[in-house]
Amino acid sequence: MTAQARKSLPKEDIPLSFGGADLLSRPVEEITRLAKRLNENKMALAAVGSEIKVMVLSSFLTDYLVEMLPLMFARRRLAATITAGQYGALVPALLDKEGTLFADIPDFLILLPSHRDLVHLPTPGCDAKAATEAVEKEMALWTDLWTHLPCPAVQLSFDPPLLRPQGDQDGLAPGGFVRHVRRVNMELADRAPSQITLVDCEHLVQRLGQEKWYDPRLYHMCKQPFSFEALPELADSLAAAVAGHGGHGRKVLVLDLDNTLWGGVVGDVGLEGLELGPETPEGEAFIAFQEYVAALNRRGVVLAVCSKNTEKMARLPFQEHSGMVIGESDISCFIANFEDKASNLLTIAKELNVGLDALVLADDSPVERAWVREQLPEVLVLNLPEEPADFPRTIDEAKAFPVGRLTAEDLGRATSYQVRAQTRSAMSLAGDMEAFLAGLEPAAIIEPVGPGSLDRIVQLIAKTNQFKLNPTVFSADEISKQAKHIIALRLRDKLQDYGIVSVVVLKPGEEELIIKNWVMSCRVFSRRLEYVMRHLISERARELGAQCLQLVYRESDRNSLLVDLLPKLGFTSGEGSGDEAIWVSAADSPDGMLAHHMTIVRS
Repeated sequence: MTAQARKSLPKEDIPLSFGGADLLSRPVEEITRLAKRLNENKMALAAVGSEIKVMVLSSFLTDYLVEMLPLMFARRRLAATITAGQYGALVPALLDKEGTLFADIPDFLILLPSHRDLVHLPTPGCDAKAATEAVEKEMALWTDLWTHLPCPAVQLSFDPPLLRPQGDQDGLAPGGFVRHVRRVNMELADRAPSQITLVDCEHLVQRLGQEKWYDPRLYHMCKQPFSFEALPELADSLAAAVAGHGGHGRKVLVLDLDNTLWGGVVGDVGLEGLELGPETPEGEAFIAFQEYVAALNRRGVVLAVCSKNTEKMARLPFQEHSGMVIGESDISCFIANFEDKASNLLTIAKELNVGLDALVLADDSPVERAWVREQLPEVLVLNLPEEPADFPRTIDEAKAFPVGRLTAEDLGRATSYQVRAQTRSAMSLAGDMEAFLAGLEPAAIIEPVGPGSLDRIVQLIAKTNQFKLNPTVFSADEISKQAKHIIALRLRDKLQDYGIVSVVVLKPGEEELIIKNWVMSCRVFSRRLEYVMRHLISERARELGAQCLQLVYRESDRNSLLVDLLPKLGFTSGEGSGDEAIWVSAADSPDGMLAHHMTIVRS
């Protein structure tokens, strides 16, 4: 369903905006009713956003979990169709190539084992060597199972045992079962291939508490190893992990300033009156919040400011207050004025070249939060509590920025957006765009496809939304097998190394070279890298003797820019109808296609 169609959907058909940011704080009975309401409302479910097929494979009963999962996916703008494998058939489903899983391969698998599935247990009182051998036997099973995955998967780590027959030694001694579970989970994390994202079950149990997580009576009644009360948190964590792996996590944390990053209104109390520093408990809490935000920024979350203030006054604490942890240079988009915040958020999304569904707003004002929710339902609006000490936990528990496997590009994303903002500002002042871009001394580096680049290539294809021909994704194994027909480009200039930012997957035909997919990071849209890639595709076509190029463009809510760009790259629309069409081009690159300001570096 298109974005316009979703906008026309009556509000009463969208159940409470799928629960809002505080959904998990509600009673489980209320969450269950909301999930049922959504499942019954096919119109609302179809209007959520991108469609996704998910299969759940488990060693225990998942009926109630499957019922709740669509709601948790809907919170992330994903319209999920959930199917479940046969009860207890996790391993058989992966091994049966003629079974249901392989007959209709989903977009994602959710794998749900339990500590009861561990079979190679250490003997109480055994030594460290024997305990390690038991762990290795468990891992041999899982590393083999992973080779049978037909699609990306999210896997729940093993839940910690409730009972400890050996007391504290169960978690400490080599032969302890609790210790065995922990070690297996750590090895899973260390050895998981790129198509696997793990969800930390031990953290979920710690967050909820054992009394809320475990219900032994329920397990004996219906083989569900966790309580009904644990269902929302588990379902939400699994949906967040799938969203993160598939590139549907949010990217930008938009921060209010007064009573959000510091205590007090800077325009009223001045620098000296702000609560920000170790002198008071509240001031220390704001420091801790800034430290948490800075940690998010370091791992790739982009920061923006949206404040009702004069820009001079809003920037003053960043420039002169000694207690500030976050600096002006950490902010990729800084807006301070007295316009309404919904309008300013639209500006931020435009400046950063992201969708509204990439934004998370942290604002202490209930009025501002309500207004943004009303005007921009795609934005995730957090309900910050009155106590600033609880701000970090509020963001953490929202799971708005899920991450599977961190790549170098993830870690450099925030810096990239900051540099991009500086570049955009300079470009606006430059009279000669080509000369300006040349002055940055850019280099398009053809990156070899191998162990050092594999995770990023898989991630970029999966997570890119705007410059993406179609939804086709590839596993790490598929990329490895097709390495000679893949072009991966790294961009570097005198300001920054942006990492791998564009990938094209090719397939030689009889007379044509087929472009199976082509993606490019939105961070480099203004750099004309698409023309370099088009030139390289033409080179590859000549090497293979191909007479023409062919691609399938499938329109989505996010990639409509390609409709205007493809003709500029020499393609014309051919066969097809609706939102899917075959585009063709002569093999040779059109005259003037290459971005002359850019150097191509070949490995």
